[in-house]
Formats: sequence, structure tokens, C-alpha cells
Amino acid sequence: MTNSGVTLVDVRHEAMDTIRLLKEGKLDVKTASTIKDCLNVVVDTAKTQVAFLNSIPKAVKEQMTPLEVKAIAGTLKDRDAEREAVFAEIEQNNKKPYKWKD
Repeated sequence: MTNSGVTLVDVRHEAMDTIRLLKEGKLDVKTASTIKDCLNVVVDTAKTQVAFLNSIPKAVKEQMTPLEVKAIAGTLKDRDAEREAVFAEIEQNNKKPYKWKD
């Protein structure tokens, strides 16, 4: 089993982009609904992976390598992915001059 590379951070970004495009009138409701359905599949898959990991006896989990655990539930990398995204955003914002809001 391999990780698809899609994280819950990606799902959140896609959902926010969809909402933004829908509000701007650049996306029709039917397409937004289809995107929502696809995102729900990813979230449901992550829930299933976590439930499966929780059902594994502790003695078995202790013998698993981190790579084996990630192969079962690729969503475990979300904390790292989210942290990296936040650091990248901070770095990008540090390069911009500060603008006061009126």
C-alpha cells in the first residue's frame, strides 16, 4: 500500500478554493458539489485508515516501523505538511512590506 500524497491539508485548501470560486461566481454549483463529493471521499478514507490503525493491537503496532504505519494511514504526515505550509506562508509574508489596515 502506498500513500497517494494527498493530505488533509490539501483537502482543506481545495475546499477553501472551491468556496472562494463559488462566491466569486467563477464556479457553478454542480461542479462545486462534485468537488465536495470527491473531498468527502478523501476524508472518509482518512477516517477509515485511522479506525483501522486504532483497531490494531498495541503489541502489533509496537512492532511496526513508522514507514509501515504511514503506508496504512498516509494522513499521519499532515502535521508535518501543515507545519511546512505555515512556515512557507510566514517566510513569504516576511518578504512583503507590512501594510497598515485603515
